[in-house]
Formats: sequence, structure tokens, C-alpha cells
Amino acid sequence: MTDWSLRSRTLPTILKRVLTIVIAKPGKPDYSAPKAYRVISLLPTLSKTIEHVALARMTVFALNCLSPLQFACQKGYSPLDAVHLILEKVHKASKNKLYSSALFLDVQGAFDKVLHQRLAEIMTTNNFPPYLVDWVQSYLSDRSVRITDGAASEPTFTPIQVGIPQGSPLSPFLFNVYSSPLYHNYQRLGVDLMVSYVDDYCLLAISVSWQQNAITLTAAGNQLQLEANQGGMNFDLSKTELFHFPCGKHLPTADLPEVQFGEHHIPNNLEQRWVGVFFDRTLRASLYIEKPAAKARTTLYKLAPLLKKLQPEIAS
Repeated sequence: MTDWSLRSRTLPTILKRVLTIVIAKPGKPDYSAPKAYRVISLLPTLSKTIEHVALARMTVFALNCLSPLQFACQKGYSPLDAVHLILEKVHKASKNKLYSSALFLDVQGAFDKVLHQRLAEIMTTNNFPPYLVDWVQSYLSDRSVRITDGAASEPTFTPIQVGIPQGSPLSPFLFNVYSSPLYHNYQRLGVDLMVSYVDDYCLLAISVSWQQNAITLTAAGNQLQLEANQGGMNFDLSKTELFHFPCGKHLPTADLPEVQFGEHHIPNNLEQRWVGVFFDRTLRASLYIEKPAAKARTTLYKLAPLLKKLQPEIAS
């Protein structure tokens, strides 16, 4: 089936029907907002099997378009590698008495914003084989979804005209390919480093002052936003954050210069989380452990009453 699908450049329509479950995120203040819910897509198992094979074939051609600074869907790369690269540059700058600042951005609804024809053009330009380009277009076209919250479901499947499916092994890779033009000569932005992990971006500026960094990041962030808009992408203002790194004994404070992103002002954070890693203004290594450990303890405390109830049954 997999071989036939790739040779015929077609994925059967029956394998492109998705059941989507909507689950409320815990602890949200307003459940009338769509962001208060997590969407989980249940894809056909056979489709995911074919996708894994297609991904293995596409990965061979990834070097044609993916930047080494895109730390996702590339063998030997991980989000921690991106963090280590950032911190390495920060520490080297500090030794030279230079100041470092980072602007962290998140693509809003990343997978939903992918335009199919533009993706095909990018793949063709980067010499992906025609049969893979055509198969991806078949994979993305004629998709449909039915939404359920567990208690009620839509009566029919609704067609999907844009975007790539959530929960697919292919989607992070296809988004990396789709967003790769943003990396073409990223030095044009005036920053010292740009790295990303799927839809999480970091712009790093290094100079003689935090003030100069804020000016650089303001210009770079707004320029990157304009270029992302050309591909239908948009950075989420509510998740855009600024972090000034310490420089020697000079520790950043909350009143340091802000970055202006569009019409919004982004203040400096004294504590920052990016791709699961925590920073604070002293760059304590122990913080990487303390935060996850505290979260684990909280979860265990919540489970303790349940475990006590189950203990007699386990013993029997």
C-alpha cells in the first residue's frame, strides 16, 4: 500500500479524514477563548505508516533547503542543542564584556497557516523529486475533519482548504521546509544569531549595551514579522518575550529597555522559558532542574490520595 501510494503520487481520500477531540486546558481563566482548549487529531494508522516512509525519503533532500539553525526534524539535532548554542554565544560575549539579549517568538497557529501551493513551490525550488512534491499535494488536498468533545460530535466531516494536519509525523518537517526561506541570509536582520525549533524562534543580539540590543531586536523582530506575513505566517504577540542576559556581575533588571513589536511594547523578563528550558537573570544551571522537579512534586502530591486508595487493591 505504501509503495503504491508513493508511486501513484496519491493518498486515498479515506485516509485523509481526521477525528479531532477538543480538551480544555487546566487552569485557564477564560474558557470562552479558543486558546483555552487543546486540539488532538486522531489520524488513521495506515496513513501515519505511509507518512513515516514518505518522511524518510524527504529527509534525504532536507539539506537542500533546511538551515543548520533549524533544530527540528534533522538527524542529531535537538532543542537542547539550540539552547546550548545560544548560551555559548552569551558566555563568549560576556567574557569580552559584551551584552546579550534575546527576543523569543512563536508562530501563531503555525501548522494551520501553511499554504499548499507555496509549499509546493518551495519544495520544487529546493529540488525535491516531482513525485514527492505531487504526493505531498495529494496528501494535503481533500482533507476533512470532524470535531468532538467526547459528549457530542459534528454530524459530518468538514473540508479543510489550508494548513497541514496536527499530530502527523510529517507536519513538523513540512513546516520547517515551508519556513526555511526566513533563514536565507538571516544576517540581513542585523542580529548575531537566529535559531528555531519548529515554530519557536529566537533572535539574539550582542553589543556594548542592553539598550543597543533592544534597538536591534526591535528592527529585526518587525522585519521578520513582515517577511513571515508574506508566507501567511504571523508571530503571536501574547507569546513574544524579551530576555536580557547577565554580563559578568551586571545583572538585568525589570526596567531595562523594551522592544517595540508592532504597536506593542515587550518588557524584559527576569525569568524565561524556551523549548522547555528555564533561564533566570543569573543563568543558574540548577534552575533547569528545580522547575521541572517542582512540577513533578506538585503532580505527585495530587496523585497521593489516589495512590492511597489503590494501595489495598494493589496489595491484594
